[in-house]
Amino acid sequence: MDGKTAQALYDYLATTAVCLPPAPLPRLFPTTFTPEQDSRIVADGFSRARELLATKKKDTEARYVLTQLAKAASPETEGALDVQTVSQIVATLKAQPVVLKRVPLDARHIRKYAAKCWGVFEAIVDVTKDDEEADRIIRCSIAQPMSVVEHNLLAQLLIDRMPRVSTETLFAYLNAVEASCRTQPAGGAQVHNVRLASKVFNSALDTNSSLAETMSIELSSFCLSYSQIKDATDLYRRIISANS
Repeated sequence: MDGKTAQALYDYLATTAVCLPPAPLPRLFPTTFTPEQDSRIVADGFSRARELLATKKKDTEARYVLTQLAKAASPETEGALDVQTVSQIVATLKAQPVVLKRVPLDARHIRKYAAKCWGVFEAIVDVTKDDEEADRIIRCSIAQPMSVVEHNLLAQLLIDRMPRVSTETLFAYLNAVEASCRTQPAGGAQVHNVRLASKVFNSALDTNSSLAETMSIELSSFCLSYSQIKDATDLYRRIISANS
């Protein structure tokens, strides 16, 4: 079999396996192949087919991610993305971190992702290798004021990823908590927010004890504002003890 015929068969196997429905081999191919030629050409053709199929699948998944995230960021989209869509996006981002380079990550888009598809937002943080960039993404997601649900999600994110969280982001978080508490009457939601914030800052102090000095004034003021709540009082005592 000459080189031209071999190349034609090679291409035929690849393109048929990936893009086209099954079809008989073109009549122009000779039938006097040697077993060695048959084995090599067919193996190479299907190897190339698998590579092309994998590439095509990755491209399709990447386009799906970008389309769905654009949908989430659109003002016309009111509700959150469904669970199945979020799962697919998360799986693709983890399998293909390079896709993240094509995802808009300015403050407006980040806030939309956090609001419409929290699981995707968490994946974006985790896939981001640079700690400073991950910290910026977290900080951009912090809303003022926060609902109880938003605070629950953010608090757990901060606790789980505290080594990547900067002092600047913790200040932004504290400001958001205070803004949230000011919009709520004394009672259930306000108490919950104070307790949750105390838990976050205890975790922060466990990770970086110097925060007791860096954030001493702001944290002390916050704790004293809600001194009727035990968690805030305990946090205040810890700060005073660390600075004594």
